[in-house]
Parts: sequence; structure tokens; C-alpha cells
Amino acid sequence: MPERSFDLNLPAVPRHILLATDLGSRSDRALDRAVLTARQWQARLIALTVVENEPVEAASSVLARATGQIGGDRMRKVRAERRLRADLVGEDDLQLMPMVEQGPVTDTVLTVATAEGCGLIVTGVARNEALSRVVLGSTVDALVRRSPVPLLVVRNRARAPYRHVIVASDFSPASRHTLRRVANDLFPDAELTLFHAFDNPYPAIGGVDQAKVRADGLAQAERDAEDFIRSCELPESTHARLRTWLEHGDPGMLLNAHGQEHPDDLVVLGTKQRGGVLGLLLGSVAQRMLEIAENDVLVVPNGA
Repeated sequence: MPERSFDLNLPAVPRHILLATDLGSRSDRALDRAVLTARQWQARLIALTVVENEPVEAASSVLARATGQIGGDRMRKVRAERRLRADLVGEDDLQLMPMVEQGPVTDTVLTVATAEGCGLIVTGVARNEALSRVVLGSTVDALVRRSPVPLLVVRNRARAPYRHVIVASDFSPASRHTLRRVANDLFPDAELTLFHAFDNPYPAIGGVDQAKVRADGLAQAERDAEDFIRSCELPESTHARLRTWLEHGDPGMLLNAHGQEHPDDLVVLGTKQRGGVLGLLLGSVAQRMLEIAENDVLVVPNGA
């Protein structure tokens, strides 16, 4: 299927939110967060589930019709819509639109998102208890890489609006856009933390004081953070609720440890768009943070 064009000239706060649900238990938390966010932003919520087509071999199409296989696709869609509406009972105060579509999951989600002018896509993840880690799954992974609008990957129960937002940054222009978008538009009342994991500024060779190497790295990170924040040209009200978290180490592991102590915080990652091609490049560091973070993660494409 060819790539589709998207209108990125969306309102600062999304007025239309798309919940992508497979109607399984992993989507319950995403549903609760989508409802809570729609109330907070006074947004319309489109709850979408996609029924994938059952493959029917051309040679057996007559037999398939005779046995009800083709009609079965229609019945699966009807059953899915019935379950979706049942999940939405009691949310009458919201502008709700349950929707069931048929086709390839990722393509269909992105098609509906652009057709409805959605500025946020919300989805959930599964946890593999045998491996003791979160499994993104092929659909979520594809949405992370292809969505041109922010994608919220929900892991935890939605108890309240996000009060503390951690924006991971490498101090690049794309990170500047992400911080501005989050601070000024999406979460103008939340406490903000600019997170940066730094490495040693020079090789730690024999005889060099390791503590001094680490101290020099922190000093450089502090200078870089100060320059970066200044370049963002944030209003004074944002500076008052912004702090920095600069630490040496693996960013994924640092965020994972933080999430175990503070699961209700939101972690934000930025992505970069491929030049001339619709699609997003998620760097290996960001991919690792997304996979092992214990918090909900918002992925913000550059320019969205």
C-alpha cells in the first residue's frame, strides 16, 4: 500500500484522539488513559478496532461462500463492534465514536487517524511474564516508526492526568521541538524534567582519576543543558516548572529504574523524520528506552 500524506497543521492541543484497541486486556489501560485525556483536553475520542481479513484462496472461494467463511468476516466485524460499544458504556459525557474497520492493522489505523484529523494516537502494550518485560508487538512498533502524529504507548493504570513529564533529550534540534511541544502545548500545567544521560567526555585511561572524569562529564552536560534550554526560548512560566536530570549511564536503564519508583510519570521521546519520505527513524537509544521504560511513553515526531 502506498504511503499516505498527512496534514501536520493540527491544533496545539489535539481536538481528536484515536484509540487503537484490539479489544484485549492489554488495551484496557490504554482505553482508560484515552478517556481521561479526552476529558482533560475536551477532545473527541475515536475508538478504533481493526478486524484483519481472513485469507481466502481464490481456488476455494466458492467453497468458502458455501461454508460461510466470507460471511464470517462480516460477523467478526459485527461482534467486534458489539464488544467495543460495551467497553465504552458509561462514558456518555464524551464525544465518542466507536469504529470498526477491516484491513491491515497499521495502515488502517494511520488512514483513520488522518481522515479524522487526529492529533494523538493511543495504544497499549502486552507484558510477557515469561521474559519479565514489555512486548511492543509488531503493530505498536510499526506505529511508533510510521505515525506522523504523537503516539502514546500506555503501560500503567490511568489514575489521574499526568502531573510529571520527563522529556528525554540529546540536545538536538529535534529535541528542542519536542520540549517546546510538550511544555507549551500538550502539558502546560505539568512539572517538567529535561533528562539527559551523558557519557565520559574523554577516554578513561589508566592513572586518570575516575571521579574527575565523571565530574568533568557532568560539568559539560550542565553547560550543554543550559545552552539547550536557552535556545528553546521557553516562557518564564515554563522555566519555573522545569528542572534538569543529568546523569551518567545508560539512558534506558536509568529510566527503567526511575519508572519502578515513579510509575505515574510520563516519559517523552522525540523522533526524526526521514528526508523526503514519510516515516520515522527511531534511534537505537530511543528504541531501547521505549522497550524497557516502566512508564507510559509519548513518542513525538519532529514537526508534529
